[in-house]
Amino acid sequence: MRAITDLHTHTLYSHGKGSIEDNVRVAIKRGLQAVGIADHGPSHFFIGIGGVDAFRRIKKEIEALRHKYPEVKILFGVEANIVDTDGTIDVAGSILHELDFLLVGYHKMVRPRSFTFLWQLARNYWSGWSKTSDALLRAANTAAITAAVRRYPIAAITHPGLQINIDTAELGRVCKEYGTALEINSSYGNELEPYISEALPTGVGFLLCSDAHVSERVGDFSQAYRLVRQLKIPEERIVNLEK
Repeated sequence: MRAITDLHTHTLYSHGKGSIEDNVRVAIKRGLQAVGIADHGPSHFFIGIGGVDAFRRIKKEIEALRHKYPEVKILFGVEANIVDTDGTIDVAGSILHELDFLLVGYHKMVRPRSFTFLWQLARNYWSGWSKTSDALLRAANTAAITAAVRRYPIAAITHPGLQINIDTAELGRVCKEYGTALEINSSYGNELEPYISEALPTGVGFLLCSDAHVSERVGDFSQAYRLVRQLKIPEERIVNLEK
């Protein structure tokens, strides 16, 4: 079992500690065929990409590095945020058309587009702090993220179920229908085992990612591999393995 692409890596443009070139160099060292640059969408408080101009700089830098490092594919993407109950994300349509791939995550620290979603985020905070379960909140969260899958050409949903109560069986069914994978995130290990187990019977595909925030973790799939083996996920269900 060997993953040959790592689409979920961060850089200094958002919450990462290294440059795009740093990530590319580590990807080459680890023998990857492709590396994706997927910094946090602009609505993420404190760490999001700094708007359209920053997207343009990222794209320009990637284009230059493609000439310098032809031995690896360098892909321009984003980890967009859901910002409303209807699944709206925080990336403009003009930018979406220029991306090589789109990842979407449901994060709590985002600037909401509506008061309704602000209230939903507040309920998620309370649910996490109080360790309580809320069936109506779970349904609302699931509706928002599945709406995003139906609206956008999403390659994968990142770390679904992490800190957000989601029906990942329903999410898996919708993702399978629309050709979207669920991420097995190698940065969180056992925290994500319940969502993987719940989604597994749906037949959805999975994408292994490092979610690297430091360059040396690019291409580190060790915890993802462990979960795949532990849960006996068929290798044909994993979309970025070497065939």
